[in-house]
Amino acid sequence: MAKDKCECEAGAPAWMTTFSDLMSLLLCFFVLLVSMSKIKERDFYLAAGSLRGAFGVMTQDPSIIKLENTPMPSLKNIQRAIIDRAVSNMQDFIEARNLGEDVKLVVSDKGIGLTISSPLLFQTGSAELDPSAYGVLADVFEIARGWPNIIRVEGHTDDAPIRSGPYASNWDLSFDRALSVVNFAIQFSKIHPSRLSPVAFGEYDTVATNSTPEGRAKNRRIEIFMEYKKDVPDPFK
Repeated sequence: MAKDKCECEAGAPAWMTTFSDLMSLLLCFFVLLVSMSKIKERDFYLAAGSLRGAFGVMTQDPSIIKLENTPMPSLKNIQRAIIDRAVSNMQDFIEARNLGEDVKLVVSDKGIGLTISSPLLFQTGSAELDPSAYGVLADVFEIARGWPNIIRVEGHTDDAPIRSGPYASNWDLSFDRALSVVNFAIQFSKIHPSRLSPVAFGEYDTVATNSTPEGRAKNRRIEIFMEYKKDVPDPFK
């Protein structure tokens, strides 16, 4: 004798209605939490990407949302957050190493500049990095390594003429010093060469008078400048 077939009721099971109500309530709860909290934009976009992926809205990796798909105000805010974090890290680095007299941080509308006194990096008349400077430069480039921006390394000297040694002029000395810092960034900090450019100013871009020992000391420097970019690549990659 054949068994009677089970006839199921039409429509969704009763448990599914209860489950749907619970999910709706949870969603409203989390929306309220978000609306009353401060949102870190990076975390917000990651969470939004995961949510869209869960609902099948996105076909690409749901944990990433491209910046070009976000409004320009959000892009500016994200760039500002990256800049603020980098500046804070650099300030902490300067304070932790007690480098207030030898390292100066300048933030402008064009980028972030870090000025390092030459005696901190080089012996007099030399372009070979002093081993004691490795830790300082490693910390600087560790902060800059996560940036997509171009990093310009400038060499500067005072106007004291070079009378002996391997360098014919302050131009040569300033360029080799900038190049030494660039090579350090490439070899030890693993920054791609396409992001780095050494520049020589010699004695012709002063920040103080060359008529006093104090002024000449200020002019002997390396400047590491990280330029802002108008089109910032996705920082979440």
